[in-house]
Amino acid sequence: MVETRRFGSDISEGIKRPFTAALGIGGAGRNILTSMTDEPDFANMKFFEVGVNERLPQLPFMHIDKLDMDQTFRSNIPMGRRPMNKTEDKIIRRVTGNDIVYIVAGLGGETGSWTAYTCAQVGKMMGAFTIALIALPFETESTERQEMAEKAKTKISDFADVTGVFHNSRLLRMSPHIPMTRAFEVMNSIIQLPMKEFNTVITHKDIVHLKRFCSGVDEFRIGAGYGKGRERGKKAALEAFRSPWLDDSGEYETVLTVVTSGTGSGEMEAQDALDKIHEWAPRANIMWGLRKDPTIGERTRVTLLAGL
Repeated sequence: MVETRRFGSDISEGIKRPFTAALGIGGAGRNILTSMTDEPDFANMKFFEVGVNERLPQLPFMHIDKLDMDQTFRSNIPMGRRPMNKTEDKIIRRVTGNDIVYIVAGLGGETGSWTAYTCAQVGKMMGAFTIALIALPFETESTERQEMAEKAKTKISDFADVTGVFHNSRLLRMSPHIPMTRAFEVMNSIIQLPMKEFNTVITHKDIVHLKRFCSGVDEFRIGAGYGKGRERGKKAALEAFRSPWLDDSGEYETVLTVVTSGTGSGEMEAQDALDKIHEWAPRANIMWGLRKDPTIGERTRVTLLAGL
């Protein structure tokens, strides 16, 4: 029997929000996080750029050593069962005390792939709810980058509680003539969505339930959509299902979703959205949250992570 369970609260007063760290790895991760730092939705989140060479000093920089990351990536012994190298120790010291750790990275290059995997291990070892949001290379990129990305994705999913995967090429399939710079802007805004939605809903007491709920899922895909007018919750869910990163197969068995309402209570919109999600993925267990965002006006947004 499928389970539908609500989590979180969009009421800030008296609610204990988790301490949260976001690690933007390499240029891709850094670009995604940079535009988020001044938004009030992320007041409880600490941002870090993690990489080899510091760029503009917009984020606190965490320097990593490539040889250390290579050592971690190749080791068959998890952290905590062997001596730490200097870079692992540095990342642990910066992450300690956080209840949620986001890892944002593009995979394919050695540094990004190695470091994202290292950070996933760190989050797991510290007991944080670890969410990796990773982009895979375009199909036109080299075989070596494709293979490195797939290997890193598999290793990351062994440690992250949530591994959200974005295939870059799928965006271009939907809009084949979109300029590359615009494609990356769209990708960045989509990857930010689960961070924004979950960060303003999840409470400290939700974490243990979310970790248990997500256990055993190797890969999550993201969908997001807006609805307006009558039955706007259903419309938003239907648009989310058409996201290029989702497959319309009905095979999803785990769904995390947040319904965001601009005006009104949002309860009716949330129920409409949940009804459509049950139709779309009839075997899926669902955990859902509800939040308010006046900036979207008379619309409803549905953001979901669907687990394979």
